[in-house]
Amino acid sequence: MGPLLMTLLAGFLGGALLQRLRVPGGMMLGSVAVVALLNINTSWVDIPSGFRFVAQCITGAYIGMTVQKKDLPRLKHLFKPVLTLLCGLLLVNLLVGYAIYLLSPLDLLTAMLCAVPGGISDMPLIAVDLGADAPKVAVMQFVRLISGLAMIPLLVRQQGETVEATVKTKSGDILPKTPKFSKSLAFALLVAVLAGYLGKVLEIPAGTLLFAMLSVVLLKLCSLEVTFPLWFKRVAQLFSGAYIGSHFGYRDFQELKFLLIPAVFLVVVNVLACLAMGHFLSRAYRMPLSQAILSSSPAGASDMALIASDLGVSGSDVALVQIFRLLGAVALFPQIIRLLVEALV
Repeated sequence: MGPLLMTLLAGFLGGALLQRLRVPGGMMLGSVAVVALLNINTSWVDIPSGFRFVAQCITGAYIGMTVQKKDLPRLKHLFKPVLTLLCGLLLVNLLVGYAIYLLSPLDLLTAMLCAVPGGISDMPLIAVDLGADAPKVAVMQFVRLISGLAMIPLLVRQQGETVEATVKTKSGDILPKTPKFSKSLAFALLVAVLAGYLGKVLEIPAGTLLFAMLSVVLLKLCSLEVTFPLWFKRVAQLFSGAYIGSHFGYRDFQELKFLLIPAVFLVVVNVLACLAMGHFLSRAYRMPLSQAILSSSPAGASDMALIASDLGVSGSDVALVQIFRLLGAVALFPQIIRLLVEALV
C-alpha cells in the first residue's frame, strides 16, 4: 500500500502543478510525467491493473455526461455536418496514422491511435486495452491537443467573421458542476461501473470505457438529471495518468526523439485538415465559417466551446458538434482501426 499511495501522491502533485500553470489536460499530463520519472529512476512505482478499470469507468461516465437531452432537437439540424465531419476526420486519422507509422518506429496500431481525434484522457486508456503503446499515444495526443488550442483560434481570427465576445467564463468545462455527491450521481456512477464491467467481461476492445459512456448517455436520455463534478474528471485523469506513467520506462524515454518528426507532421496536417473541413462545412451546410472551423478542430469539446464564446462565435453549436465528434471518435474510430490493423497484419 505504501508504494501505491506514494505513486498516487507523486502523480497528484505533478498534475496539480500543471493545473496551476493552466496546462490543458494538466492533471493527467503531470501525473504521467512525474510517475514516469519515478518509474525510470526508482522502484517505488506501484499501480495495480484495477486502477485502469476505475479510470475507464469514470472517464466513460464523464464523456457520457456531456450529452444533454435538451440538445437533441438541435441534433437534427447538425446531424449531416457531424456525420460529414466524422467521415473527414476518420480519413485524416487513417492517413496521418499511416504516415506516423512510416516516419517512426511505432507499430501500426499505436501510430493509428496517436492520430485519433479523441480525448487526452480516454485515448491512452483505449490504447492500453487494444495492446498499443499507451505512453506514446499520450504524448502524441497532447501534441494534438496543444496544437488545436494554440493554432485554431488564430485561423478563426483571420476569417474576420467574429464579433466581440459578450460572454466570458473562467470555467474549464461547458457544463455546470454539482459540488455535492448526490444520489443521482451515485446511481449514475454505479450504472457506469456495472456497464463497464459488462464490457470487460464480454472482452470487447475498449469495452469498459465504451459501455460506461453509453450507459450514462442512456440515463441522460431517460431524463436522469446528473452532472459529474469536475473533481471526478480530475480523479480519472490522475488514475489513468499514473497507470500510463507506470508503464513508461527508460527505453520509452530513449525513443521519444523518434517522435519529433511525426509530431510536426501531425500538427501540420491536422491544422490544414481543420481549415479545409471548416470551409467545406461552411459551404455545404451554410454554417458561419468561424463556427465551422472551431467545430472541425481536433481539440476538446469544452475547450473549443469556451474559445468560441471568447471569439463571439455560437459556443452552443460548437460544443454540440464537438461532443458528438468526441463520442463518435471514441466509440467508432478505435474499433475501425483495430479491424483494419488486424486485416493488414
